[in-house]
Amino acid sequence: MSNNPRFLSPEILAVGAVLNLDFEQSAHCARVLRLREGDSVSLINGQGCLAEGTIVEANPQKTMIEVKSIGTQKQSSQVQMAFGLTKPSALELIFRKCTELGVASFQPLVTDHSLHPESWNEDRWQKIVVEACKQSQELWFPKIFKPVSLSAWLKERNSERALVVCDEALRKSKADLNLSSAADVLIGPEGGWSDAERKSFEELQPFFLGLGPNRLRAETACLVALALVKSRLGEI
Repeated sequence: MSNNPRFLSPEILAVGAVLNLDFEQSAHCARVLRLREGDSVSLINGQGCLAEGTIVEANPQKTMIEVKSIGTQKQSSQVQMAFGLTKPSALELIFRKCTELGVASFQPLVTDHSLHPESWNEDRWQKIVVEACKQSQELWFPKIFKPVSLSAWLKERNSERALVVCDEALRKSKADLNLSSAADVLIGPEGGWSDAERKSFEELQPFFLGLGPNRLRAETACLVALALVKSRLGEI
């Protein structure tokens, strides 16, 4: 895998095709990175495709790239991060850092103690994910689902996927995570889970995963839990 600068191209057609970068990426290519005709670059589409190409016109308004080769890669993660909705600064960290580690999708949840979404800046969160994928050389953009209630998500989730619940009240628990397939990792909000929510989890017989003796912020808990579950699944 090359270390060439990466750019997003939703439609990577075929070897020999000439593609145009959008205005923002063209400006970054020509003005910020100062790339010129003949320089090598990489193109990704967020769905596992990686193309290598050469700049044929370094125009800050419309840079043109000729595709030289195309490869594909299977999605590397089978983990969904489901977490109690938190403030925007923490959301940004969750989206950025979990994407760097490698995750399949994000499901923000409205819980008894979480924040409630006054607005949902989907474009901003998607931009953060794309930036993190370029930086970490991840070829699959994780999906970001819109916030839903915890109860609705528990009813609709695929029961064939393992459910891993992290609980502030069970920080020191040492669950034996015998995971061999896809998993949903559930992280509570800053206020933790309510008694009613804990009861609803127990009925599903999940894995309860402790994240150590220290009290963690929600965004830190997401990173620790993701790393532990990915390790059990052989993704790290």
